[in-house]
Amino acid sequence: MTESEQQQREQEVLAKVAQALTDRRLTAPAILFLESVKPLSFLASQALVFLGPMAETLLPPAEYRTFTRAIESRENLEWLIQRLEEAQGSGE
Repeated sequence: MTESEQQQREQEVLAKVAQALTDRRLTAPAILFLESVKPLSFLASQALVFLGPMAETLLPPAEYRTFTRAIESRENLEWLIQRLEEAQGSGE
C-alpha cells in the first residue's frame, strides 16, 4: 500500500469514527479529549492499543488498528477534530 493510499484509508476510518461520535452526540466531549491529547498523540495511540479489546466493539479490528496508527499523527488528529467541529456546527 502506498503512502497516499494509507493516508486515504486512515481518513476513511477517521471519518467513520467522526460519524459514530456525531451519531452518539459526543462531538463536544470528543473534541475536548482530542485537543487535550494532541501533544501526546503517540502515547494516546498506544493507550488505545491497550484498550483495543473493548474498543473493537465500535470498529472492526482491522479498522481499529488503522485508527490507532492514524492518531499517532497530529495532522490526522487535527483532521478528525475539524470533521467533528463541522458536524457540530451543522447541527448533526
